[in-house]
Amino acid sequence: MDEYRFKHIPQDALVLGIGSLFKKNSNQYWGVNLSLSKKVDRPSIPLSGAPLIRRFKTLSSNQSNSTKGKLLTFVVDNAQLWNKKRLKEYPAISSIGRIQNTEQWCFEITNSDGKVIYLPQFELARVLFLHDNYMSRICLEHDKLSSDFNISYMDDSGWLIEAMPSSSYPLESYNDEKCRRFLSWILMDPQARASFESMHQVMMKEHQSRGQYRMWDFSFLPPSLEGVKLEVAGWHDWNTDSFFVWEIRRIEDLPSDMPEDIDFFHPDFERSITGKGSGSYAAKAERLDAHEIDADEDADPNRKRIVLDTDSVSLTFKKPFKTNRKTSKSKRTPRGAPDDSEPGELSPQVSPNDDAPTGSIPGADFDVSNDESDDAHLYANKFSCFFKMIECLEKNHGCQVHRYPLRKLPKIAGCKKHMLADNANPRCLALIELTYQEKRCYIVEVDTSDAKAAISTMILKFKNSGHLLAHLDELEQQLVKKSITWPRDYLQQICGEGNFTGVSHPSCKHKGLIDPADIDKWAERLIVWLEE
Repeated sequence: MDEYRFKHIPQDALVLGIGSLFKKNSNQYWGVNLSLSKKVDRPSIPLSGAPLIRRFKTLSSNQSNSTKGKLLTFVVDNAQLWNKKRLKEYPAISSIGRIQNTEQWCFEITNSDGKVIYLPQFELARVLFLHDNYMSRICLEHDKLSSDFNISYMDDSGWLIEAMPSSSYPLESYNDEKCRRFLSWILMDPQARASFESMHQVMMKEHQSRGQYRMWDFSFLPPSLEGVKLEVAGWHDWNTDSFFVWEIRRIEDLPSDMPEDIDFFHPDFERSITGKGSGSYAAKAERLDAHEIDADEDADPNRKRIVLDTDSVSLTFKKPFKTNRKTSKSKRTPRGAPDDSEPGELSPQVSPNDDAPTGSIPGADFDVSNDESDDAHLYANKFSCFFKMIECLEKNHGCQVHRYPLRKLPKIAGCKKHMLADNANPRCLALIELTYQEKRCYIVEVDTSDAKAAISTMILKFKNSGHLLAHLDELEQQLVKKSITWPRDYLQQICGEGNFTGVSHPSCKHKGLIDPADIDKWAERLIVWLEE
């Protein structure tokens, strides 16, 4: 995780309470008043910092993602039927130490066991919608999603979300399937879209004008969340059998009314093509380990925004859906050595705000959502020829086969090979356990449909499946670090000499593809090695 802190707030100051939102009439951005454990001249941050706000946690990276308070798990019947209550109405309010900002709006939930739960509305909105600083910035702007994105359906290609040139959604985020999935859910799911837009609607109805400022106690209308399981941490009062939520730790089975497949398009999407020849090219600046978030500065539009790695909230969709990045133009990347004469300029200061002509420091983006949906099956079509070859081994050669679930290659800092170059979808790995003439082996296939890597089908011999599975995580990490080439030194270490080999794919005039007519020959190559 990256090191970061707000410039004007001590890095060890705990958030004790979340107060009113405010906006000066002459300013574009909203802010959030906070109660902190240390005296601060200005105890507030921009609303763009909402993803980082958790009660009894710091706003910096100096505290691990450890649980504070008691844990509670419950299933939602219908969140739209929850009562709206002020925090001061919580039954055990007098028993909570250091409680602040008791005017904050909460949802009052009566659990199936009779326990009364007070869930701050800001906290639920934070993990559902305000999990990145783009969504946090625009949530109180009128119809901003409609002006930033156009949604259309094409008979020949399906659903398309097109980002307008004026959209400030970070370009780098389109490379992350998690970001694309949550963005499309907010844009297209009827309940999610209505709930997100209710923040602006409720603000317009309930805000108060005080001199030069608008003030508002945050509130919104939630989606129904029927069947969702929430894992929360907070204060449990035994005398009143009530629970005050400090933080949502996990959301499971998030419902979605979405198409199965959605394309994203942005006019600046590019597909890299390796150039020819030698020469040199500009080297990228190495990234700093620590950053100071300056909430008073806008971001420089001419400098690349930095993505900060932060603590995360785990979420899963009940029915995951697939998103793709769609490119229309290519960018030729030079081949040769980097030119170190003019390295990129590094800056320890970053801005959480949007780009502006007056900006002088790089912008910073962060996203606290961690999509753990079981979705690798969405990419099984990339392995259609491989699975047909496995079926051929079963039917024509008498092999016994066990198919493991597809696995997504891990995301590693500084590497991009975990995703496909053509659509930014996850690059997956297929694993098969095969027995032939009482000989057991494991067949590993990596998705190279983007034609960015030529890697053979790998056959591994182990004494038992447990030995392979114990090393599979490390094997996947080395595959990504070595730009999708087999780490043969590591394979020799875990398999032993002569216990692994690569079987080349059948040649095809279309790079990244396999001719179905050659599937039998592919299977026979594997059998030849097994018989040796």
